[in-house]
Amino acid sequence: MRHRQHSRHRRSRITEQINPAFLSSDDPFGNRAGTEEDYYWRALSGDVTRKDLLPATYLELHEQCYEAWSVNPLASAILEITTSFVLGKGVLVEASEPAVQRILMNFWHDAANQMDERIYTLCHELALYGEIFLRFFVNKFDGSVRVRLIDPSLIDVIETDPEDIETPRRFHRRAINLAGSGIAVSPSQSALPVADNTDGVWFVAGEEVMQFAINKVSNAKRGRSDLATLLPWLRRYKDWLTDRVRINKYKGAFLWDVELTGADRKTLDRKRMEYQYPPESGSVVFHAETEKWTAVQPSIQANDVKEDGRAIKLMIAVGAGLPEHYLSDSSQGNRATAAEMGLPTLLRFQRRQKILKLIFRTILDRVLLEAQNAGKLAREIDTTYDIVFPEIDVTDHLTIAGALQSLAKGLSIASSHGWVSDATAMRILFQMVGEDVDVHEELARIANQPLTTD
Repeated sequence: MRHRQHSRHRRSRITEQINPAFLSSDDPFGNRAGTEEDYYWRALSGDVTRKDLLPATYLELHEQCYEAWSVNPLASAILEITTSFVLGKGVLVEASEPAVQRILMNFWHDAANQMDERIYTLCHELALYGEIFLRFFVNKFDGSVRVRLIDPSLIDVIETDPEDIETPRRFHRRAINLAGSGIAVSPSQSALPVADNTDGVWFVAGEEVMQFAINKVSNAKRGRSDLATLLPWLRRYKDWLTDRVRINKYKGAFLWDVELTGADRKTLDRKRMEYQYPPESGSVVFHAETEKWTAVQPSIQANDVKEDGRAIKLMIAVGAGLPEHYLSDSSQGNRATAAEMGLPTLLRFQRRQKILKLIFRTILDRVLLEAQNAGKLAREIDTTYDIVFPEIDVTDHLTIAGALQSLAKGLSIASSHGWVSDATAMRILFQMVGEDVDVHEELARIANQPLTTD
């Protein structure tokens, strides 16, 4: 009896994972009644403190975002635009000490890491999945570090501090199965070491695996893809375009209507067999006066629905945080309007740069720590470094240069009269050019730099 109940419970769990609609509509965390836009969200009438999707729903959303990126050109373009703006031609890592720079570059250019390419993967998958799980592999003998990404769909449990949901303790990766076989992979079969085969593996947060998530509230554990809210509208725009292609195809189609005067059924059947294959384009048809040939086109009466498609595309653009002309529609507005519309987007990309900078700094800090643990780097050495991202700017540099010259002259006069301090003048100057510089650190560098004489 106990075995039968266990089998029934196991089948129920499998059904829930395969078909998320299996969840009862009475469950406040699984209720998906409502419109298509509400499909992946639940009513908050139950436990309002939980803001994460159910595991089965999360997996379905995860799969649909990946599918949209794989087959929908618009979804792919949205993610590609984000990656291109955020990372551009790449980033630079600059350390103040040569020994630190050497350690960082050895890691960066290691063939096992290939960070020049991997940074684009990190940025892309962060936008695609809404979160990334970064796993560290450390060689305890030489302190070398390798980084790998874990598919977020494999992480089914995130255990956090009971009093602080923002502090994860460990992550559980479910058992890795061979594709389509349902057989657990043994350690000898897996590319990565597997500690367990049926129960999955627990990873210590911070030491073995680190999570970085975007598009989530403070009391949620999982991130949300940049495409999550766009899925219904991406599908509708694709369907709208498909319908337009079909309509235009049928508008150009026609058929021959052959009218026979005074023909009986036998004559109609004979003519039907004779004209079983319609005449080719450009051919000449001979017939008696008892036959009348007419080309008939379908009267679809499809009016211009350009604005309908634009309305759907605008919904996608708004959800993606992109101006309309970024999505291959330059017919609306002029250059000045486009520049103003692009400002919120550029600020969004700059904010994403800060998130990526945090991720890269976390990785490089771990590299330096392991190098110190292995004795390859002295503990007392200055390990400060900077990560330089490409500038995101569409402003007129000539205009800024003229304004900056006038501002610098005015600040110089104000400083000489004692109206402002040097620190305040520098802060105003750096704000003008949009650089985030610590004024006090910069003044210290100026004081310590050696004097040069002609």
